[in-house]
Amino acid sequence: MHEYVIALLFLISLPVVSSRGLVRVTDLRVPTTAILGDSVTLICIYDLGTEDLYVVKWYKDDLEFYRYEPKDDNQSVYFPQPGIDIDLARSGSNTVFLRSVQLDSSGAYKCQVSTDAPSYSCVQAVKQMNVVILPTDGPTITGIKGIYQYGDNVTLKCISAKSKPAAKLNWLVNGIQLKEDDVLDRRLTILSDNLEISSILLRLNLTRKLFKKKKIIIECKASLFGAQPVIQKEVAVLEINSVSCYSHNHLAIMLATITVLWSYLRNRNWRYELSKIQWLK
Repeated sequence: MHEYVIALLFLISLPVVSSRGLVRVTDLRVPTTAILGDSVTLICIYDLGTEDLYVVKWYKDDLEFYRYEPKDDNQSVYFPQPGIDIDLARSGSNTVFLRSVQLDSSGAYKCQVSTDAPSYSCVQAVKQMNVVILPTDGPTITGIKGIYQYGDNVTLKCISAKSKPAAKLNWLVNGIQLKEDDVLDRRLTILSDNLEISSILLRLNLTRKLFKKKKIIIECKASLFGAQPVIQKEVAVLEINSVSCYSHNHLAIMLATITVLWSYLRNRNWRYELSKIQWLK
């Protein structure tokens, strides 16, 4: 009997867990990457359980820029800061509409949800957004000359157009992308306007097996991943000199054929001259 009393007292002393403590942010939709000048919608989905909403606050890098308070006369409040331009007419309890994002719009975006009395629960979620500037042109390949011979060593350079961040470059030879270990001298250059360019080198020995119908197709692919992948290519075609298409065996056969033919013609002319002399006699 004594043990049952102790167990009952223990159960009574346990804290009561209520559904009021189940307030949570179920989904925070902040694009990982936004393109300079585009508009962006931030979405915060939350579950209040049985509690009432007190306020929703939005922060960028821990500085509040928007507040929605349903019981206040002025429900939506905007706190200006660099890189934040809000369309209040299109913002509300779950969404914030940002107009024309700029480079300084990049940052950590936090949605913080608080409930009313008596519990005053507070939950939050954070996601990072980066603003990018897309390149206006594709990459360029330099170092190409006209016609090549088998065995030539070729050095090509691929340079991306200006962007932020710099595009990632990759080489493809006859449609097959080279492994990272085969990529040489990958460089990043930051320009005076804070835009960036990248460059890579390709050193290639022109063996026979690389040529398909006397050509090698070299591609430089620039990729920059935003809301959707942007891929641009520069294509170069290396052509082999038609004279070098003949192997040493072919040349040897041709020379032997010419020698035999020349001997035959000389011998025939000699016999003709000899018969001519005998006839005159």
